[in-house]
Amino acid sequence: MKITLVNPPVKKIIEFWDKPKYPQLSLGYLAGYLESKKIDCKIIDAKLEGSSHSNVIKRCIGEDIVGITSFTHDIHNSSQLAENIKKFSPNTKIVIGGIHATALPEETMTTFPIFDYLVYGEGEETLYELVEAIAGRKKFREVNGLVFRDKDKIIVNEPRKGIQNLDDLPLPAWHLFPKATEHFIITARGCPFNCNFCMRAHGQKPRVRSVDNVLKELEMLAHVYKTTYVYVADETFTLFKDRAKEICDEMIKRKLNNKFIWDAETRVNCINLEVLEKMKKAGCVLIKFGIESGNPKILKNSKKGITIEQVKKAVKLAKKAKLKTEGLFILGHPNETKKTMRDTVNLAIKLNTTKVAFGIMTPYPGTEIHEIVKRGEGRYKLLSLDWRDYNKQLGNALEFDDITRKEIEKIQFWGYMKFHIYNFKFKEIIKNFFENRNLTFAIMKKIIKIRS
Repeated sequence: MKITLVNPPVKKIIEFWDKPKYPQLSLGYLAGYLESKKIDCKIIDAKLEGSSHSNVIKRCIGEDIVGITSFTHDIHNSSQLAENIKKFSPNTKIVIGGIHATALPEETMTTFPIFDYLVYGEGEETLYELVEAIAGRKKFREVNGLVFRDKDKIIVNEPRKGIQNLDDLPLPAWHLFPKATEHFIITARGCPFNCNFCMRAHGQKPRVRSVDNVLKELEMLAHVYKTTYVYVADETFTLFKDRAKEICDEMIKRKLNNKFIWDAETRVNCINLEVLEKMKKAGCVLIKFGIESGNPKILKNSKKGITIEQVKKAVKLAKKAKLKTEGLFILGHPNETKKTMRDTVNLAIKLNTTKVAFGIMTPYPGTEIHEIVKRGEGRYKLLSLDWRDYNKQLGNALEFDDITRKEIEKIQFWGYMKFHIYNFKFKEIIKNFFENRNLTFAIMKKIIKIRS
C-alpha cells in the first residue's frame, strides 16, 4: 500500500510558519509509527520544502492513501489540495487530521465532503488501524478516533485515549525530511492548566517521556541529522523542574550543548534561577513566556493562573541567567478596552524582552473563547465564520461592539513599533523587517485599507 503524508503548501508566503525552518513534527511521529509496523510511507512537507500545489499533486498521484494535516486557518487550503489530488487520482483515499479536525471532527467531514476519513486526537495508533481497515484487515467501526462515511451517514467513532507511556512511541521518522537542518521535539504531552484561549489538544493530564528517551532523540538529531537548532515544543518545558534539570544535565554530560542550540516555552510560575542557569549551560539560547496581558484583571480572567509580579520576576531571572527572552501577548481578551490593551503594550515595553509577539485573540474551535463568542459574551462581535480568517496575526475573526478590528490592529502594529523604538532595538527593527517583510506589509495593508 502506497501512503503519503502531507503538510500542505501555501499559495503565498507571508508568515514565518508558511515556510518554517523545521519539519512538521506530527507527520514525523505518524510516519515513525507506521514504519514500526512495517508499513512504508512518504512525507511531503510542502511548507518546509517550499513546494507548490502542482508539485504536491503530482507526487500524490497513484497513492492509495494521502494523509493531510491542517490547522484551522489552513483547512480550506487542505480541502482544495484534496480536491485536486482526487481529480488526477480518483481512487486515492484522503485522510484529514490535525488540530482543526480534532476540534470539529463531524463538522469538518460535513463541510468538506472531499475528505474520505478523519483522524481526531492523537493519531499514531488511529492512522495505523485505519490503514488496516482500508486493507480489509479490520472493521472501520472498531477504530477509535476515526470519523468515516457509511453511504450518506457520517460515523464518529469513540475517541481514542492518549498514549500513556510516550516511550512506547517510535521516534519521529526524521530521515523523511532530508532538507531539515532544524528540528522540533516534544518531551511531554498534555497541559494541566485552564487558559481560556487554548484547546489543550493532548488533554489535561501531563504525560512525559523518560529522560533517556528524550536524550536518545537529541543524540540522533545531533549526530545523524546534524541539526543546528532544536525547538522544544512542550507547552511548559519546566512544568517539572527537576526533570528539566535532569534533561539539561544529560545534555551537558553528553556534550550536546556543543552540537546545537535550542529554545523552549514555559510559564512564568514554573521556573527558578537554578533551572534557568542549567538550561543556559545546556545550550538553551531563548526562553519564551506566555504572558498574555499587562492588565491584572484581564490576566486573571484569562484563567492563565499567573500574576504581573510573577511575570516581572521571571523575565528578570531569565536575564540574570543570560538567556534571551520572548514575551507572548494577546490583544482582545474578553471585555478588553483600548486602555487594557495599551496596558499590555506598556508592560511589554517595560519588560524589554529580547523579542515580542502581539497576537490578536482568535476564537479557535475547542477553546473556551470559542464558546464565549458563540454565547454572545465578552462584548465580542463575530466578523467571520470563514476559517481562513482565524489567524492571530492576519485574521479577521473578531472585534468588539465598541472597538473595531482596524483599531485593534493599529494597537498591534504600534505595539510592535513602540516596543522596538522605546527600547532602542533599531537593529532588530531592520532585521525583523527583512526576515518578516511580507508579514509587516500585510499588517500595514490591513491597517490602511479603507473598508467598504
